[in-house]
Amino acid sequence: MIPYLISESLRNIRRSLKLSEWLLEHDFLPWSEDRPYLIPNVKVGQTPRVELYKDDGVKLYRYLPTTEKQYETPLLIVYALINKPYILDLYPERSVIKKFLDAGFDVYLIKWGDATIADQFGLSEYVDIFMYDFIDYLKDYAKVDKISILGYCMGGGMSAIYTSLYPENVRNLLLLASTLYFGKDVGGLVTLSDKRFFDPEEVTNVYGYVPAWFLGERYKLLRPLENYVTKYVSMFLNAENEDFLDLFFRMERWIHDGVNVAPYAYAEYVKLMYQENALCEGKLYINGKRADPKKISMPVAAIVGKKDHLAPPKNTLGFLDYVSSNEKAIFEADVGHVGLVVSSKAMKMWDEVADWLAKRSGKKIVREI
Repeated sequence: MIPYLISESLRNIRRSLKLSEWLLEHDFLPWSEDRPYLIPNVKVGQTPRVELYKDDGVKLYRYLPTTEKQYETPLLIVYALINKPYILDLYPERSVIKKFLDAGFDVYLIKWGDATIADQFGLSEYVDIFMYDFIDYLKDYAKVDKISILGYCMGGGMSAIYTSLYPENVRNLLLLASTLYFGKDVGGLVTLSDKRFFDPEEVTNVYGYVPAWFLGERYKLLRPLENYVTKYVSMFLNAENEDFLDLFFRMERWIHDGVNVAPYAYAEYVKLMYQENALCEGKLYINGKRADPKKISMPVAAIVGKKDHLAPPKNTLGFLDYVSSNEKAIFEADVGHVGLVVSSKAMKMWDEVADWLAKRSGKKIVREI
């Protein structure tokens, strides 16, 4: 017993030294009242891209192709208003964006940016102005009539709303861990957003927007022991593994490097979607226009994590019952919400997703950069 304790004590010293060495080799992102964390400045989002278009802090990027020819139907990624989209491009070996590029897709991304107290946007502005204008621009730029859309989390909800309004612009719709169906049996954030216990306007009325730290801590509360204790114990126990530390702190950066969200968009999404299930029930209106999921008749793919506690599989799969598409595909991985885009277990699944989309994206062409 005593030799073991001595050995483990010495190993803990080595772990401490290795962790200290790693931290000393990296600087930290600036601290702010909206992100009151020490965030390591590790490299993320390294896939080359160019900015094509911007409006009021919202930007449209095109990722530089890695193949000589690309499928003629562009793929637009619509991320959530919450957090930053580099989780889809965390580093080259774990990059969903690079997966699509290497498979021959022409990939674009809407980056929403950081809301301020001056950005009093609602769902109507994000869906019917920003998304509408950016997709219109992309269609003109790529010289196509339709695009494919991949929406992640809240971005999947916004993509489904847009597609319900303008199905003529969408060739394929991919819903990645998307928050769409909100039956009481879903669990996860649906339970946390129960209107008996949570009113989003109590947050927005205080700050004038939704602070990044509030959203980050809110999601951690679903699994407090894991998020506040056990993952850091695991990090220390693996501190001698530099690759483990690199991935761990990349994830820590993304988790804590959030964005502020516009108040009306957040309050409307929680009330109309989470609390009223308005899209599925055909009660959601954007600028007076009814968002009817029955108009989603193009091919639809649902991509879910079996262990997802933020957007449980039914959050996405339940929505498929409300669309009229005759081509519905389901892709599953035995991972959680974030694991869907960073876990080695999920990377093989993305090859299957890319193959499914390739068969529905037309011929390959050369498109100028």
